[in-house]
Formats: sequence, structure tokens, C-alpha cells
Amino acid sequence: MKRRLQLTIFSVMMLVVMACTLSLGGGLSEAEQLETAVAQALTASVDDGEDNQQPLPTITLAPTATKSGDPTATPKPCNDADFVSETIPDGTEFDTNENFAKTWRVLNAGTCTWNTNYKIVFTSGDKMSGPASVNLPNSVAPGEQIDLILNLKAPGSAGEHEGFWNLADPNGAHLLNYLSVNIKAVAPAAPPLPPAVAALTLNYVGGEGGSIRTGGDVRSGLYNVGDTSDDKGSQLFASFDMSGIPAGSTITEVIVDFDNYDKLGDPWGSLNCLRIYKQDYGVLNAADYFVGAPMGALVRWCNDGELSANQAYHDLIAAVQSKVGSNRFQVRLQFKDLEHDGDGTADMVRFIDMKLHVTYELP
Repeated sequence: MKRRLQLTIFSVMMLVVMACTLSLGGGLSEAEQLETAVAQALTASVDDGEDNQQPLPTITLAPTATKSGDPTATPKPCNDADFVSETIPDGTEFDTNENFAKTWRVLNAGTCTWNTNYKIVFTSGDKMSGPASVNLPNSVAPGEQIDLILNLKAPGSAGEHEGFWNLADPNGAHLLNYLSVNIKAVAPAAPPLPPAVAALTLNYVGGEGGSIRTGGDVRSGLYNVGDTSDDKGSQLFASFDMSGIPAGSTITEVIVDFDNYDKLGDPWGSLNCLRIYKQDYGVLNAADYFVGAPMGALVRWCNDGELSANQAYHDLIAAVQSKVGSNRFQVRLQFKDLEHDGDGTADMVRFIDMKLHVTYELP
């Protein structure tokens, strides 16, 4: 009897398992089909000749799960805005009274288009010379972005300053609160003092110059330039003392003062224009005579008026600047167009004194 009951219980359990996957048909629900199968199994297992004294097990069917539907989406509001980015991070320093522009980039996160009646409105804090309100420059459709720009000015007092603006709809309702501006105003640095300017006259050093004639005839201390009566060219070499100009100085002006001279013959008419060239000749010797037509003249004189004018020449500035920090600035003077005119007459400019007036900025 006991064994028969165990088999009956096992059979019921197997039917429960099979009912999960098989359909018994007949148009019954799953629960009804399962109950019918269990009842049939139990009836079949009872012996007609024996009285079953053991109670039958109770089977409880789990309720059928009901699939829930998708949650209902919350509708977007008409007016909504999301912050995207900004310029001028908090604590940015500006000089007092310095102008600047603050920009916020925002997104229209609602369902309504913002028209030009929407505006940025000042609400509290330091206004920084900004407007009480400013309308949007153009319409912004849902999902679009716009840059909200305020032209502001740092206050005149040093320290931290903060102001707040809002984005508002045409009715004044705020879409995006606390568009903030936080800066630090600092006193501007004092402008640098203008460089100290000095002037110095560079005198020629008599024993370090002179003239050299065609063929290498050196005439130390004789400052003649032109041609001789035996049709030889004469070039002049002069050395100026610039040891008084400090290293690192910046040359701003050079005036040529060569008006202390006299002439032999007609150098301008016979030999054309006199020119100055930079030449670091060191100690004067015959090899310093320049043969040919040189290039790169720093100064040119074609008559007495030009030579006596005591003018400033821009090209001399770079030439003198290149020698700042050394003791000497050396030059060569010659008539470029003709070495001599071949007329057997001396045509010369004879210098008695030569000076360069130099203005410079101290380092």
C-alpha cells in the first residue's frame, strides 16, 4: 500500500512537469488541463479492493504571470533649456575697467521655438556695465543651440565680482537660471618706463686713418679723396672712437658732420658723387685700397650743399649698431663712378675734421 502511494505521488509529480510543456487539448485552460490530468492519475492508481487510508497530496498551482506594458513617457515641456558650455571660467582675471564678452551656449530642450522676444535678463549681483536685458538675435527651434553673448566691463575696483542673468520667455518665466559671471578685477600693471636715451659724438682718430692712392701709396693722417694731378685715385679711410657707447645699446640716429673741409679743382664736376662704405680695415695698409665699382654705399653726396647739410642717414644706423660693444667704427670714402678723370689736374675733397653724432637707447 505504501509503495503504491509513493508511485502515485511520483506519477502526479511527473504529470505536473509534463503539463508545463504539453497541451492536453479539449479547449481547456492550462490550469484546468493540469487539474484533470492529476485527477485521472489519482483515480487510476486507487485499488478497487482496498481502502486508501493515506491522504492525497495537495497541489497548488502558481498564478500565471501577467506581462506589464511599457511605462508612459513624460511629455516634454514647451519651454525648457539645457546648459552646454561657457567662456570666461570663474575667477578669470581682467584689468579694472577692461572690456570683455561672456558667452553661454545653451540647447532648446523644449518643444516650442524661441523667437526674438525671448531674452537674457539681469537678476542679481554685479551688473558689470551689462544690459538689464537683451533679446535673442534669432529664433531657435527645438533641438538647436544658440550662443548667448553679453558685452561686459570689469568694475573699476579690484577684487572678485559676480553677477547673474537668466534666460526668460516673453512672459518673463525663467527657462535657465543662474547664468553667472565670476571674475577677478586686478589693477593694471604700470606701463614700462621709456628707455633712457643718450647721445655721443664719435670723433675720428687721426693716427688710425688717412688715404691710399692708386698703386698702394699710403698717406697716413692725410684725409683726401678724389684724384691727383698725376691721375691717380685717392681713397679716404677714417676710424671713429665709439668706446663710450655701452654694449647692448640700441642706435636710433646717426648724423654725419663732415662740413669742415676744403676742395682742390672740381671733384663734383669731374668725378660725380662721393660715397661712404663700411670697411673694417683695422690698421691702414696698401691692401685696403678698393679696386673696382663697390656696392652698398651708406651715404652719397653729389654737391657741396649735400655734404654740408649735417643730415641723419638711416642706413648708417644698422652699420653703427653692428659695432656696438667694440671700440671702433671704420669707413672708406671714395668717388665710385671714376677713379680719376685723366685731365692732369687734382680734384679732391680734403677733410679737416669729421664727426658722427649718435643717439642711442641705453640697455
